[in-house]
Amino acid sequence: MNPLQEHVERLFAGYKPTRQVGELKDEILSNLEAKVADLTAEGMTYNQAVEAAQANMTSVEGLIEEQSSYDVVKYRTAMLQTALMYCLIAWIATIPMRLFRVAENLSLLLPLIAAILGMIYLIVRSSGASAQQRTVRFDSTIAEHSRKLAWIIWGIFVLAVTMSTTALHMGSNIWFGRPVHISGPYQFGVLVANYAWPLVTIVIPLLFNASLRLKMKFEAGGSHVD
Repeated sequence: MNPLQEHVERLFAGYKPTRQVGELKDEILSNLEAKVADLTAEGMTYNQAVEAAQANMTSVEGLIEEQSSYDVVKYRTAMLQTALMYCLIAWIATIPMRLFRVAENLSLLLPLIAAILGMIYLIVRSSGASAQQRTVRFDSTIAEHSRKLAWIIWGIFVLAVTMSTTALHMGSNIWFGRPVHISGPYQFGVLVANYAWPLVTIVIPLLFNASLRLKMKFEAGGSHVD
């Protein structure tokens, strides 16, 4: 990698590798190379010309638009498929918990949600096969903040449920300094299930992750640049 390419990579180090970023990197590199060629033609050495060109381009802030467009037809189909898969995995994870009468409502609700998602997916897929490309704009910064917020809220929720479970099942023992006693395998299973069921809700922040990833994958005019 030559010095100009390294400089361009440093300029874009903090940006996601989207199609827009890739095109802008190529354009800036081309401009820098042309600038170096002009300066060397005027008598500068190559190293001096590179330094001068780099000094004229020290930031790309303001050059990158925060909004992008994505193919909503492809996005909806892929997002429904992802949501259906996550829902089925979460449902399978809750089945053993029913043996201990933990998260029974969640275990009954998830297959219903999966059935509804499956029907919607089949309808959207069949109608999307003949649909023309339709783009929708989205703000990548807002989407990224929403993704991070979803993970923070989920983490707080899991922590709160964990503390509540600990207080309910072992609070008195901890308060009075008594050893925690588990009477048998069933009680142990109940305790494990109570701690484990909130982890099933990880599908919610994972869906936020998938949403942003799929919007970038189906970015209008090209695909996500790896």
